[in-house]
Amino acid sequence: MSDFLRSRAMKGGGLALGTLIFFAIIIALQYIAIQNPLRWDVTKTGKHTLAPQSKQVIETFSGKHIPVSALAFYESKDQRGREETKDLLDRYRDASKNFTYTFYDPDRDRAIALQYKIDSYPTLILKAGDKVETLNSIDEESVTNALARLLRSDIKKVYFLKGHGELDPADTGVQGFSVAKDHIEKQNYKTADLVLLETPGVPKDATMLIIAGPKADPMENELKAIQDFINRGGSLLVMLNPFQTPKLSAFLKNYGFEMTDDIVVDRMSQALGGDYLMPVITTYAQFPITRNFTVASFFPQTRSVKTISPNPPGIQAIELAKTSPVSWTINEQQLKSGVADFDEKTGQKGPIPVMSVSTMTPTEKQEHATPAKSDTAKDDKLNKKEHDSNSNDKPLRKGRVVVTGSSLFAANRFFKLQGNADLFLNTVSWLAEDENLIAIRPKSEKSQPIVLTANQSLLSFLVPVVVVPLIWIVAGIAVFVFRKRPARA
Repeated sequence: MSDFLRSRAMKGGGLALGTLIFFAIIIALQYIAIQNPLRWDVTKTGKHTLAPQSKQVIETFSGKHIPVSALAFYESKDQRGREETKDLLDRYRDASKNFTYTFYDPDRDRAIALQYKIDSYPTLILKAGDKVETLNSIDEESVTNALARLLRSDIKKVYFLKGHGELDPADTGVQGFSVAKDHIEKQNYKTADLVLLETPGVPKDATMLIIAGPKADPMENELKAIQDFINRGGSLLVMLNPFQTPKLSAFLKNYGFEMTDDIVVDRMSQALGGDYLMPVITTYAQFPITRNFTVASFFPQTRSVKTISPNPPGIQAIELAKTSPVSWTINEQQLKSGVADFDEKTGQKGPIPVMSVSTMTPTEKQEHATPAKSDTAKDDKLNKKEHDSNSNDKPLRKGRVVVTGSSLFAANRFFKLQGNADLFLNTVSWLAEDENLIAIRPKSEKSQPIVLTANQSLLSFLVPVVVVPLIWIVAGIAVFVFRKRPARA
């Protein structure tokens, strides 16, 4: 009997020990998982994964050893919003050990809420050193933009040239430029309009000048002011229209660009259910603006933008984006006649470059160049005085110029189409020398419309309205006939 009890006790002790070891292993694994968090995102759109730009920005803080802290103020009853924000902040924390966050209930933690002047909920405070950003709209796009602002030591200014029929940054219509302007400002750039006919030159605080779809050519003194701006290290983005602004096109030859009076026809865009005058861009050069850029973009009504070979002295120009091999160019006469067939005498077969970029190394000759004459002797004297003062400045940085054959690709109507927004904003970041902001940007959590091609639209109509009811009708007839047939003896 005693041997039996002893055996039972040993078995029970072994079971208890095994149970303790099992739980110890579970606890150890849980501790390791907490200390080394890993996440798997199995959603098709990568909803629970940080966008490349978000990772790039937060990793910049790690590289500079700058700690970032987030203070999230949520009411206790808003558990759903709190969990969603926690999940978002976890992604940033997983990407950088320099990122930490804390949640506060503004009703219970009144002292901290008053310290940061919290008067609405939810609110997210981001701190890096002595810089603070306050957010009331909490999503990945807003948080990443706020982190990018914390990295900035200064605020750069972007000017939009006006007076030649350009796209209007204040216009919220489909042909306006307000969406692009808003996104530029979200990147923490200041924006302003510029009428060069009313000012002696591009302002000294300008980092970048954007000429978006001019319908008329700038005057000679305006082109001279733009050239002086580039020579002193300024950045220029020119978005052209087909068959317009010949003087501006000729001016851009000084920086390695060659434009032809043409418009691009793309058979691939027709296959996708689009307009044959809206080429699909899937071929990009390996350049900071388009490095690892795998998203298609669309250039409505675009002309070709080639580079001069060999490049002019002191200029480095490359063709950045090209259309498909099944595209070609036609001239204005063909467009007006409605004949879009390829003509070997006047056209060019694809791939067609529609976006090119150049950098200019300042030289003594370039700094003192005065290709355009001033309108008056007073202007000559003013320009000479300004040039003499610039000669004593520090060494000039490289001027940067980007030219696109389409202005509509960044207009309100097409800005958020596929990769258009990322391509435009990457260009702005490169021109502003903010390479850390060049990446695929986080998408807004707002609903995104599904754009169907013509064939997909037809299929989506036929299947539920015609095919499915027809199957049921055929099945019903088959069952009816089967039941009515005479039984075999």
